[in-house]
Amino acid sequence: NKLDAQDGELVEAKVDTAVRKHGTQNVDLVRRFGNSSKAKLASLIAIHEHGIPNDFSTDILKEAELRSKIPISNPSDLTHLPFISIDPSDARDHDDAICAIKDKNNPGGFIIWVAIADVAKYVIPKSELDLESLNRGNSTYFPDLVVPMIPDILSGNVCSLKQGTIRAALAVKIVINKQGRKLSHSFFRGVIKNRQAVSYEIAQKTLDNDKKIKKLDDLKVLMQPLYQAYKLLENQSHKRHPLELELIEQEILLDQEGEVMSINSKQRLVTHKLVEEFMILANVCAAETIQKSKLAFLYRVHESPTPEKILNLRTIAKSLNIDLNTSKNIRGEDLNSLLKKSKEENCGDLVSMIILRSMSQAHYNPQNEGHFGLSLPCYTHFTSPIRRYSDILIHRVLIQIHKWEENPIIMKSPELSKIGEHLSRTERRSMLAERDAKDRYLATFLKNRLGEEFFAHINGISRAGIFVRLDQTGADGLIPISSLGDDTYSLDTGKSRLVGRVSRTVFNIGANVLVKLREANPISGGLIFNLIEYENRPLKILGNSKKRPKRKTRYKKK
Repeated sequence: NKLDAQDGELVEAKVDTAVRKHGTQNVDLVRRFGNSSKAKLASLIAIHEHGIPNDFSTDILKEAELRSKIPISNPSDLTHLPFISIDPSDARDHDDAICAIKDKNNPGGFIIWVAIADVAKYVIPKSELDLESLNRGNSTYFPDLVVPMIPDILSGNVCSLKQGTIRAALAVKIVINKQGRKLSHSFFRGVIKNRQAVSYEIAQKTLDNDKKIKKLDDLKVLMQPLYQAYKLLENQSHKRHPLELELIEQEILLDQEGEVMSINSKQRLVTHKLVEEFMILANVCAAETIQKSKLAFLYRVHESPTPEKILNLRTIAKSLNIDLNTSKNIRGEDLNSLLKKSKEENCGDLVSMIILRSMSQAHYNPQNEGHFGLSLPCYTHFTSPIRRYSDILIHRVLIQIHKWEENPIIMKSPELSKIGEHLSRTERRSMLAERDAKDRYLATFLKNRLGEEFFAHINGISRAGIFVRLDQTGADGLIPISSLGDDTYSLDTGKSRLVGRVSRTVFNIGANVLVKLREANPISGGLIFNLIEYENRPLKILGNSKKRPKRKTRYKKK
């Protein structure tokens, strides 16, 4: 073969369609990825496995370059406003910038500005660049690379709200009173200048008055009014009872060779919540403005959980000795009460994950059905046009409403319905690809630790066996039912547990376990474990280890 692939390399192959009666089928090698033991292949495998478009054509790259040269000028000059962007430390693009100013005419209130990159200025409807952006639907983010929705010359440069640069933006001015209630809002198409681009961590240290931060006083001038406005918004947020899940997100850190250095739990900071509240408010403003205009657009819809999923959630909660008190129609307030009880039982992160699994998948739809998770009657996506095509569509409708361009594109509900279904699919595709890549990185990280023991907790049970999540890394794996000895086990779905028919051994969701890593497959991302201890009790059928790591208790024993 011309590709000259070597033993141990991962390849993409095309099976010969000619069916043979005897012997193996021929395959043609299409692409070499390199040695299958390399961690950096995790993302490439996910890209090809899920069919994520990864290359821009020459024509699209040329179009993006031409569009990048157009004048930045927009009707409103907002460069005098003290904008700041707060993003992850490794952010590849900057969609948004924010600022807050005390409102002299509204004692105790604030004027909040949220500026969003004006991507619609550069991506022209029905152009090749536009059609490719729609095809991709969104950017896809991996630990080592990003597959952008639009070429880097736009996504990482001209559209990105970089520090110290003048950029085109759509901005919303929002007036809130001293209780945090929105009094008014208005949209502008303007140019801004981002004063500071900082990470969530630096912004948090600024709020904490960390003296080690360079130019601390300059940052504090920008951050303090933002924090004060956020606290007012938080008061209003609590009143509507949005879902308050506490999900532990794992951060995978790589070295220059693409090898996993460490896996850490991301800490949720006040600055994360601050930016989130500002973005939610801006999205609500966009939805209200367009809804009032009677024009068709894509809502961000999140339906309430189905009765079947709520019944399953109630069953699992009961197995953890927690009651889910609900009326006929489940509310976010009910689930938040469940979360509060779960924290008292030291299983808050587990219950958060189970509630997340019970949720309907959020999607895009021209028909408004509200947003259950945020407890909002009307919601859309406006704040991330660099990485979401849905947001570009919202910008175009706002441009049409305010007559900022001549001959705008008017879209009808049937067309938007098809686009919404497509964008919901591409979003799901990216989520699965990102998750699969993460699983492969975790498996690669653990492959040299076969035979080691780890503390974990049971987060799922099926006829195939017991699903566990490691406390240290958050990696998920399986304890096959065949490894649990000679007993026969039955699945008690009513109580979400596995029961031995002879020994009467019971395995419950949420229980603490000690497991030994048996298999780690970097290609599939699969982890297989043996069960060593259940709730601090050794299992004789699997032997016992003399050395035990010291455990930090996370769950109360039943």
